Amino acid sequence: MGKIKIAICVLAIFILAFYLRVMFLPKNILTFGYDQARDAIISQQILKGDLKIQGPPASTPGLYHGVFYYYVLAPAYLLGNGSPIVAAYWIAFLNSLVVFIVFYLTYLISKRNVFAALLASFLFAVSFEATQYATWLSNPTIAIWTVQLMYLGLWIWLKEKRSYGVVLAGIGLGLSIQAEIFLAYHLVPLAFWVWTMRRNVTKKQCFIFIVSFLSAISTMIVNELKFGFQSIAGLRSLALSTEANLAYAKSVGDYLILYLNQVGRIFAFNSYPGNIGYGGGILLGLIFYSFSKLGKSDDKMQPTIFLSTWLFSHLTVVTVGGTSTPFLMVGIGPAVSIMLSLYIAKLFKNYKLISIIITTVLVFANISMIARENKSGSTLFSIQKDMLLSKQLSVVDYTYEKAQGKPFSLNTLTSPLWINIVWTYVYKWYGMPKYGYLPTFHGHDQIGILDSLTMDEGKIKNYFLILEPMGGIPTQYLELTLGEENSVSKLLEEKTFGEIRVQERIKI
Repeated sequence: MGKIKIAICVLAIFILAFYLRVMFLPKNILTFGYDQARDAIISQQILKGDLKIQGPPASTPGLYHGVFYYYVLAPAYLLGNGSPIVAAYWIAFLNSLVVFIVFYLTYLISKRNVFAALLASFLFAVSFEATQYATWLSNPTIAIWTVQLMYLGLWIWLKEKRSYGVVLAGIGLGLSIQAEIFLAYHLVPLAFWVWTMRRNVTKKQCFIFIVSFLSAISTMIVNELKFGFQSIAGLRSLALSTEANLAYAKSVGDYLILYLNQVGRIFAFNSYPGNIGYGGGILLGLIFYSFSKLGKSDDKMQPTIFLSTWLFSHLTVVTVGGTSTPFLMVGIGPAVSIMLSLYIAKLFKNYKLISIIITTVLVFANISMIARENKSGSTLFSIQKDMLLSKQLSVVDYTYEKAQGKPFSLNTLTSPLWINIVWTYVYKWYGMPKYGYLPTFHGHDQIGILDSLTMDEGKIKNYFLILEPMGGIPTQYLELTLGEENSVSKLLEEKTFGEIRVQERIKI
């Protein structure tokens, strides 16, 4: 196959990947919660000249992800005039570009097998998990391509013996840590391969890698210097954390089961998402088969072993948490596509029909899952499953239509509790330009919040109470909020938009 035909095929796969990722965006199907609203506001603050060096907070107090994600988002919010949909198209575009990285990396590790490379990029294009990440406006999503960049650079550096691979590996690892600080676990397979291939490694290359890596995390270093090395306390608490009651403390077997379940889901969501057991089991089988061949070749950096260390890289941090957070394995999915392509391409040489049937089944399973799940947003990651922009905008329209041009005031029950940032954002970005005015807010005070609506001074009679989906909200706060609202207003009508409830009220 000529280079032009190959280029056309890869471009066609890229177009398919992009379409599958954005197919529901024209209907405003986008998960938009607290994190997304916060990041939208901060990205636009950067556009106004308020430069940032501190990224989103991690789940462990004292730890912060890098600020790189905010700067990636900023151009999209500039072009889209604050539209989260434009931002989602932008992130989906970046996600789709990984098709080219997957193609090139597979091409190299398969010894220039064009069929295997095209198949890998095609399997990534239709991957259910990849499409979920593509429109998830959260900092881990950019690791879909930064992690691939690191492994591509590592292979080019150690196996192809090209100097620019060192820079790619250093930048890829650094930007991955910027995306999600716990992705530092990729240091382990990187160190393993550098040690294994140490005869191909020079002191100069190590120096270049360190410089490239430190350059990529430079904003995180500056953040530590400015804020007094807060991460040290965070890392200490993470390392020493354990269950308060030893009777419920996890044992080694518990961690192993949790890890296998988690990694099995990731494997399945990138291979055969219709059945997690089959999908995860097939990939685990292929990996163990790869290890069974270890030592039967003089090649120290065998492709399938290289991929296996990538696929199992998360194992090094399983005991410090993350077993229930799938996004900590972001960037592993493309390795599943590459592993599958290598074995299917090998099977194709002697059993063409079987390989075609296997590929067809995998493609059908992923596209069916995409059609079923993606119309509900990023269901793999969202706690509040129905926090979709389409339904939020319907809520905004409903309140304005009921108000009939008159002033009105909002109260909300939200996750995180009583932080009104999502509704502040959609009313300012969507409601204000369309209807010409903003509501006030009469809920819990918003002191210290990035942005908020003006607090109601008690002169407005038209009230609305917005109740977000209860995922992540302790149930007792529903009755508490309703009781507080009943003390100041009377219910006139309630309407639901999926799991979002809106009550029209009048002040007592």
